[in-house]
Amino acid sequence: MIASTVNGLNVYDEKNDTFTRVLGNEKDLPSQYIYSIEEGPNGHIWIGTDNGLVEVDKNFKVVKTYEDTVANSSVYEIEYDTNGYMWICTLDNGLFKVDLYNNSIINYKSDSNKYSLPSDSVRAIMHDAPGNLWIGTEKGLCRYDYETDKFITYKKEAYQNNTLVYDNIFCLFKDNSGLMWIGTYSGVSIFNPNSSFIHFKSEMEDDTINSNLIQGIYEDQDGTFWIGSNESGVNILNENSVKYLNTKNSDLLNDSIRDITGLKNNIYLGTNEGLSVLTKNDKKGEDYTITNYTEENGLPSNKVRSLYVDSKGYVWIGTNKGIATLDPNNNIIDISYIFEKIGVSDKFVRAVYEDSNGNYYIGCFLDGGLIKINPKTKKYTIYKNKEDDYSSISNNSIRYITEDSKGNILVGTSHGINILDPKTDKSTHYTEKDGLINNTVYGILLDSNNGIWMSTNGGISKLSLEDGTFMNFTISDGLQSNEFNGRSSFKSKDGKLFFGGINGFNVFDPDSVELSLFKPQVIFDKFEVNCVTEKYISSKKLKSTDNNIKVSFFTNDYKNSTSAKYYYNLNGGDSEWEVSNSNTLLFANLSPGNYTLKVKAITQHGISTEEACVDFTIKRSFWISNLAIFIYVIIIAIIIYLQINKLKKLDQLVNKRTQELRGEMKKNKQLFEKIIAFEKNKNNYFVNMSHELRTPLNVLNGLNQLIKGLSKKDTFITPDKLSYYMDVMERNCSRLLSLINNLIDYAKIENNSYTLNKKDENIVYLVEEIVLDMKDYIEGKGIDLIFDTDTEEKEISCDKLEIERCIVNLLGNAVKFTPEGGLIEVLIQDLKDKVKISVKDSGIGIPEEKQSMIFDKFNQVIDDNSKQKNGSGLGLTITKHLIGLHGGEIYVESKVGEGSEFIIILPINNN
Repeated sequence: MIASTVNGLNVYDEKNDTFTRVLGNEKDLPSQYIYSIEEGPNGHIWIGTDNGLVEVDKNFKVVKTYEDTVANSSVYEIEYDTNGYMWICTLDNGLFKVDLYNNSIINYKSDSNKYSLPSDSVRAIMHDAPGNLWIGTEKGLCRYDYETDKFITYKKEAYQNNTLVYDNIFCLFKDNSGLMWIGTYSGVSIFNPNSSFIHFKSEMEDDTINSNLIQGIYEDQDGTFWIGSNESGVNILNENSVKYLNTKNSDLLNDSIRDITGLKNNIYLGTNEGLSVLTKNDKKGEDYTITNYTEENGLPSNKVRSLYVDSKGYVWIGTNKGIATLDPNNNIIDISYIFEKIGVSDKFVRAVYEDSNGNYYIGCFLDGGLIKINPKTKKYTIYKNKEDDYSSISNNSIRYITEDSKGNILVGTSHGINILDPKTDKSTHYTEKDGLINNTVYGILLDSNNGIWMSTNGGISKLSLEDGTFMNFTISDGLQSNEFNGRSSFKSKDGKLFFGGINGFNVFDPDSVELSLFKPQVIFDKFEVNCVTEKYISSKKLKSTDNNIKVSFFTNDYKNSTSAKYYYNLNGGDSEWEVSNSNTLLFANLSPGNYTLKVKAITQHGISTEEACVDFTIKRSFWISNLAIFIYVIIIAIIIYLQINKLKKLDQLVNKRTQELRGEMKKNKQLFEKIIAFEKNKNNYFVNMSHELRTPLNVLNGLNQLIKGLSKKDTFITPDKLSYYMDVMERNCSRLLSLINNLIDYAKIENNSYTLNKKDENIVYLVEEIVLDMKDYIEGKGIDLIFDTDTEEKEISCDKLEIERCIVNLLGNAVKFTPEGGLIEVLIQDLKDKVKISVKDSGIGIPEEKQSMIFDKFNQVIDDNSKQKNGSGLGLTITKHLIGLHGGEIYVESKVGEGSEFIIILPINNN
């Protein structure tokens, strides 16, 4: 590293971190006051002083002094270019170009030639990315053209905002985005040297347009351009010459031009005072005739606002009060009546267009929307904005109409562009929300790739319909300004696009427009915490009261700093990014917690920056700090603990009493249910008993009546009949006696006064005799009866009659509930000190839930399908008690549908 100072040259020793003075002797250099140094391609060092130029080699030996050329000039800046030239800037002797290949030197100085150096005082020099050489002088900035060896000068212009702030230039700097920074005596100017946009404007020289307010652009068949102005007539651009057409030198109706179009040799000029038709008599437009048309000739109004030539050669003339046509025979036809016919009150026609299918579109400017007319069918369609229909056009103020290569109608409005599909009559619109640089669309042109270019109130936008993305361009890209004018757009024959505005017009080749790929950074500028400026707050822990934070930031893309869109995300989660309308964010009353603020920007060319992040923490107040919360938790825990203990004791008392009450309620419920069941069974028993008593009594009474009747008639009763009647009477008397005995016996059993007459009996013989006695009766019912035993003799102590009574009762029940074809088995099994007697049937069976109740008094298990539904209901109860008096037990095993088995277990000796 070599350092130049006002007192000599110094070399840095990196190893020892020191500077060493070189060429410090008085005769080594013309002066020790060194302005600049530069290294050549051969490693030589060029040293510029306030008294000349010196070239030294790598060992700091003087090679050349240039006393014969640069002499004792003050060499302020030195620049080497890739073309093999060393450029020497002086403060008093102009600019020197040293050819390093042939050692020739050219000295450029200021003279009267407009392509010369503007001043001999040159302080700055720089190369841009394309290789252009820029020179800063005290009288402006100039660009050197290597091919023509000329200097093109840029100076400060009065009443212009986008020019140099001052002509006296001190330094030049190129940033990473390719932007040139120009330091002047009165401030800094920013300049984009890589613009693809050519800018034509009015200047204080000849051969320039005479006004910057452009209204109407047209290229005729001879390649001549007609540029209209708002107040100075028409500029006629032919090759390198500019001629002017105005009311002073022609029959032009008015110098305020509103639109220009043409057909063959005719140029149609819409003005504020009517239509002027210029007919060219030569290619350059120097010989011409002008024919004027006004309200007197049939125009609805003299204020012409749009012109359009259709495929039939008719000129459509839109005015602020209606529309007319000029036919090929030069006749004006007012067709404003169509507005009244279709019910449109807005007659301010700003645009007319004929599509590829021959349909006409008329754009109303105030609020009439878009009108489509089919001249073949005479049908019309009116397109207007509907709030609840997103497929309607975006705005009713129409400014421009054209068609793309796919047949879509492109409609520029005061609120975005609309892509109208004629097949569906539905519109897709794009506005600032979608990336359009400004919603006011003045002009629409298409490039060769169907790219849509629009001039607006905020610059130029290009829309790609393939992906719906925008590229935006502003004054920093070389536009005449960000504000353009209506009816001032045109596509030339060679494909170049023209857009006019308030500061001239731009021309560019859409296929050659290069986008800057520079990826800027978001930089935090400053932070304000409760209105107190903080340099940085990253990783800081702020007090709970420091919760109002203002953040300012910017991007280092200074060319597009105003058009960049900023997005931010506070807390860095997956939440959506919020859009910021400025480069300042204000967060008020932030809650305590940890925060991450992320900010990013998207340039007007669609390039997104990296995210800039800052982390900070807002501490909690003491009463909501961790310690305070811990104390609160302890206090609450103690209170809860005490309350829980209190509640537990209460709950225990309540639960204890509740359990007691539930126990009492359960007992009462069981007792109540038992009483209810008992009463129910008792009622059923009395009903059955009454039936059982009444049946034999009815039989006896019937026989009594029969015998009495026969006696009164002196009818002889045969012995057989009498014997039969006596048998019936005997059976029913026995039945009555049995029922009464059961009742008596049960009463004795209940009172514990029933006695047995026990004797040793052969139980096998006893049971077998009972079975044999009932065999005929049972088999007569169609039921098979089987008796089986595993022992021939088994003596037990028992009451023979009572055991017989029990067996008969069980067999009787088995017969009663066994259907015809069934089986009854009586089995005896020797259990040594006990004997087991079982009566098993294949009857209807007993449900499991009723098996425990069949031995209770007043209970009967009756099948609804059984024909045997009689009985006292005391048989099994008495049987159980009798078996119990013998010291035995009786129980049942049964399954519904399979039958029942009653089992008696009797001890051998039960004394």
